[in-house]
Amino acid sequence: MVPSQHFWVGMIKSPVFAIVLAVIACKQGLSVGGDVGSLGKRVTTSVVQAIFMVILLDALFALWFLEMDW
Repeated sequence: MVPSQHFWVGMIKSPVFAIVLAVIACKQGLSVGGDVGSLGKRVTTSVVQAIFMVILLDALFALWFLEMDW
């Protein structure tokens, strides 16, 4: 059984993470050049940026939910 508080935290965080990851992936995908080297570089950049943003946003959400007493 999952407490309703944890359920709503997940329902709030997951769409935000999805939008941020999609924006990062689309931005990097549109920057790919005509060669395989460019593709590899952009994929690596996209993954690194995505991991960084998830960690950063998760920390911000943790602080926000702490202030809200969730």
